[in-house]
Amino acid sequence: MAAKRVRSVDLEDPFVASFDGMCEVLLVRHGEQQFRENIPLGEALDAPLSEMGWKQAVAVGERLATARLGAVYCSPMQRAHNTAIEVAKHHGLEPRIMPELSEIDLWRHAPQDKGLLDIFSRDELIAIYREVSATKKHTAYPYCEDADAFKARVVRAIDGIITANLGQRVVVACHGGVINGYLSTLFKSAYDHIVSVHHTSITVIRGADTRREVLTINDYAHVMPFQSTRGALNASR
Repeated sequence: MAAKRVRSVDLEDPFVASFDGMCEVLLVRHGEQQFRENIPLGEALDAPLSEMGWKQAVAVGERLATARLGAVYCSPMQRAHNTAIEVAKHHGLEPRIMPELSEIDLWRHAPQDKGLLDIFSRDELIAIYREVSATKKHTAYPYCEDADAFKARVVRAIDGIITANLGQRVVVACHGGVINGYLSTLFKSAYDHIVSVHHTSITVIRGADTRREVLTINDYAHVMPFQSTRGALNASR
């Protein structure tokens, strides 16, 4: 029996009654991670949730507690995995770990036992971040992993999740770079960084066959009751 052909008007309808023939993906960025000044790069890559990060993860789990979820996927990085656990536990689900959803390693080719201030002066770091801000490209990081390969694996992973979950709503707990990489592809943007997605924000995308619709981006209303500032060391990753 052929799969139902989803009309584009239904794919973009926020009030659609059924996901038959389509998949709704909630891309949830992980909670805030625990950084410290000049943390070694190897530790920073898989930093755990901070106290605030746990509060955010609990809040997004509670917000999605009444949503009808068919599956929860996540990056293997502990900040994303623990965020996924807080979502999945309300639905009797176990997060499905996908290495392809791991965050881009902006400093992969730098010494992993050193902090950034051991490698660069403060002025050099400021210059790097200014270039990143101006270009919105991962290539502005001098030790970054291959940005095109990163984006390709992210798109394959999320598109695969959509194909495997037609008729369902699913959560993908991942990272700011992952979410931006997918949005960049959908918008056919030359930029790697589209929007600064907040910790545990929800970005909603629907997919059917080769079509994709973006419904909302960066919805973090659930953290507003207890958060009023963002940690200076936790703006990215």
